[in-house]
Amino acid sequence: MKRLITALLFAAPLAALAAPVNLVNNGGFESTTVASGSWTVVNSAAGWTVGPNGLEIRNNVSGSAFAGSNFAELDTSANSWISQALNTVAGQTYSLSFAYANRPDNLGAASNGLSWSIGSLTGTVGDNTDTSWATFSTTFVGTGSPMTLRFAAVGRSDGYGTSLDNISVNTIAGNAAAVPEPESLALMLAGLGAMGVVLRRRKTAGKA
Repeated sequence: MKRLITALLFAAPLAALAAPVNLVNNGGFESTTVASGSWTVVNSAAGWTVGPNGLEIRNNVSGSAFAGSNFAELDTSANSWISQALNTVAGQTYSLSFAYANRPDNLGAASNGLSWSIGSLTGTVGDNTDTSWATFSTTFVGTGSPMTLRFAAVGRSDGYGTSLDNISVNTIAGNAAAVPEPESLALMLAGLGAMGVVLRRRKTAGKA
């Protein structure tokens, strides 16, 4: 039994290191309470810095969420933006993923569009009239310093823009340059410490 406990204590922190770590806080905009069939414009949201024109969060209005209940639009009464600083590990490869779709009542391709950027990478999605959710994904390498993830409405500033949901930035497992995140390192040390206690008890019991 003690051998089993020791093995489990040793394996748990290693499993934590192997699991992807999502760096984005509130990537689905679920931290804001919005009743079904309604919407709101906020000037702040957990995890995000919000531009001066605010952030529109909807729940089953002009579309439905890709995941969960809420989703966002960055053309409120005018084009706006959101950003979030992510702590990265130098040399670690990350995957950026998010979902986007245009409103069913969109005003044409010129009204739509969403720009994204992380580090030196930039791009634009949604500059069309497609109303189905699509997922965009790419990879980038961490610099070891905070990197800013930013989204902005880029279509005509008219209150009708491209929706955004399910944003994630995950570590890619198996990267040789990866360094444990602080939480994973703490878990690993705790597991090793507990394993040491078990081994010391076994040694003491053997002497008795």
